[in-house]
Amino acid sequence: MEVLGQRFDQTELSYKKFNSVINEVEKLFYLNVRGLLNKLSVFDASEFSTLANQQVSSRFSGKLIQEKKLLYDEYISSIRGYIGANEEILLKLDKLLLEITQLGSTDYKDVEDMPCMKEIDALINQTKFYKQ
Repeated sequence: MEVLGQRFDQTELSYKKFNSVINEVEKLFYLNVRGLLNKLSVFDASEFSTLANQQVSSRFSGKLIQEKKLLYDEYISSIRGYIGANEEILLKLDKLLLEITQLGSTDYKDVEDMPCMKEIDALINQTKFYKQ
């Protein structure tokens, strides 16, 4: 928001458009965080770790163990999904930030072609004529 405020005035339509989209993406990010926290709060890792124990798992039917493993995999998949989605959101925000910082600025690749740089090169070459 700081960079956006440096590039646009808060009363400008462009600022409002960028700000609106960024706020919506931020809401999505936090919605995903809430979903992730909800999954983690109901997920009981200790129960699933006991499934790996052969002695405990022999007391239950294969079908029950299989269903519990599927449920475990579903939790893990969901958690990875939320994390992946938020990483994608952060990447897109970083890309937008980079683009905003480049608005209205010169491209460092074009510096040598700028008139002032050509003039300074000319002065560098002409300094030998100013020697006494």
